[in-house]
Amino acid sequence: MDDRPAAEPPPSDDDEMARIKDLPKEVGVMLVTVGALGLVLPGVVGAPAAIAGGLVLWPGTFGTVESWFERRFPTAHKKSLRQIHRYLNDLERRYPDLAGSHPRPEE
Repeated sequence: MDDRPAAEPPPSDDDEMARIKDLPKEVGVMLVTVGALGLVLPGVVGAPAAIAGGLVLWPGTFGTVESWFERRFPTAHKKSLRQIHRYLNDLERRYPDLAGSHPRPEE
């Protein structure tokens, strides 16, 4: 018998973008750093992390870049969001206090 929880369906693109924009600034700096390293080092895909980090740190500017990337490369955009989603889930599992350090505003 399998005791693992059932896999959750992936969030919509809009939900994922809102999640990325609501991340703490420290995570944004980390994503930009990983993205820069990924652009230089072989084997690591850096553009998705760099764009996600830019969305955290400068949402107005990188929102335009993200919109262009989504229009120009829709398949790569979707795969990039999945990659960042997996990365953020892993980060939240390893550091659960990180998600609670910046409470979301009440809606």
